[in-house]
Amino acid sequence: MRNTNALPEWANELEHRPEVFPHQLDLINDNLLLVELSAAETSAASFLDQRVLKQGTRGAWVAWPLIAELFEKVPDNKPPGFIFHVGHCGSTLLSRLLQQLDETRSLREPLPLRTLAQDVADAEEGRSFLSRQEQSRRLRLLSKMWCRGAEHTVIKATSICTDLLALIHADDPMARTVFVFNRAETHIATLLAGQNAVVDLRGFAQLRLQRLQQKTHLKIPLHQMTPGQLAALSWLSEAVSATQSLASYPEQIRVLEFDAFLGKPTESLASLSNFLGIPADRQAIEKAINSDVLQTYSKAPEHQYNAQTRQAILADSRSRFAIEIKEALSWLDDLAGRSGLVSASVQKFG
Repeated sequence: MRNTNALPEWANELEHRPEVFPHQLDLINDNLLLVELSAAETSAASFLDQRVLKQGTRGAWVAWPLIAELFEKVPDNKPPGFIFHVGHCGSTLLSRLLQQLDETRSLREPLPLRTLAQDVADAEEGRSFLSRQEQSRRLRLLSKMWCRGAEHTVIKATSICTDLLALIHADDPMARTVFVFNRAETHIATLLAGQNAVVDLRGFAQLRLQRLQQKTHLKIPLHQMTPGQLAALSWLSEAVSATQSLASYPEQIRVLEFDAFLGKPTESLASLSNFLGIPADRQAIEKAINSDVLQTYSKAPEHQYNAQTRQAILADSRSRFAIEIKEALSWLDDLAGRSGLVSASVQKFG
């Protein structure tokens, strides 16, 4: 896709064109990739990364200063609600349920959030491209772009993005965010059950460990970690980040355990939509709950999947990986004994 210092013709009147989507943020060249995606494409996508691009998708890299100048002039709209999470904990399902409500758009894992999360992590060691102020500014302007054309917008971040909680709430005291989690034992069992568990766990392990060590100063050699410990790390890095943000913004962040949601889905969805400022009466909530969302696998809706399927997978994983799960939980307990922040996080979310 070509670079340009001007908006391509197909992206004219960008501020009024939600189908022109900010797909990637390049901090090295200071460009933003704009691509043309229909509302149906963005609503269906489980991941707004490279997988959403098809042969023939129109796109162009545009200089960020051009985008910033344009959207600084756009009046503020209702800010999006954000969903952060530990991963593999029902956050995609929740975003799809919220999408069932009137005038609500859900966007799942837009890549610029990952880029900003990495830059926030690098800032702790003086290696970020952006200042804290500029990180906040870019997130605010990107949020304006994501909110075009919808009364209510909910953005589900990738699990490694939890440090953005502090950025969002420091910039906007009225912002509303959600943190979704499973208990540590459930999380570890879920991740070990995956067909490509080790590869998936190693994917973000370096960034997760970097962020955890910045907050706790614990010495943890990545190359010595077992798959169970890697699963525990993926849970702990996000739990620690959420614990820190909750200490500063307890009223602005809603914590939701996925098993608690499954126990009372109608009441939980009603409470969540109200917290995010999405009006929905009882009939709308029940319609969403009774849709096929709870009967399919949210990341691949073509596959049947429900709470019973989940419990069967967890039972099998707990049987097959009992030793690994026990050792991973012991590892978490050991870290809790060495760090007050880890101890607080384990007590709150474990």
